[in-house]
Amino acid sequence: MRHDNATYFQRSILHLLRRVDQCATQLYSNETSDNDLTLRQLAIMTAISREDDLSQTDLVNITGIDRSTVAGIVSRLIRKGLLERRRSAFDGRAYCVKLSKRGLKAVAGADRLYTRIEKKLLSGLPAAEANQFVTTLKTILGAQTGDGRQSARA
Repeated sequence: MRHDNATYFQRSILHLLRRVDQCATQLYSNETSDNDLTLRQLAIMTAISREDDLSQTDLVNITGIDRSTVAGIVSRLIRKGLLERRRSAFDGRAYCVKLSKRGLKAVAGADRLYTRIEKKLLSGLPAAEANQFVTTLKTILGAQTGDGRQSARA
């Protein structure tokens, strides 16, 4: 019976995706042991660093993180002094967030960090398979979101 159970989990796409997510999260943790930013917090800050005047709705659309989680993350990052909230230049009723000076320093090097973690995560695959894996993930995500866009690293 034990063998059947192990076989099932080795074939379950949901289980395998969850396990790969756990591995990626652990690699992030190992690479950033001196950093108190979670992977989702860094994803939010990275999105903000690449585009000005983003609202929380924009962050939901870009990262794929749900609205209430984004709101909580933004609030925590503001309390940490990493983000600043201001009125939107486009809509006086809405607020946008931007990186503070501390936030800019915290997000500096995020691309190198992502690349380092991704290389470690995919290190067991030949380059062609690693590229195909990324393409497949993008295809699955595009099909599930219905609009072909891929979420940012979340």
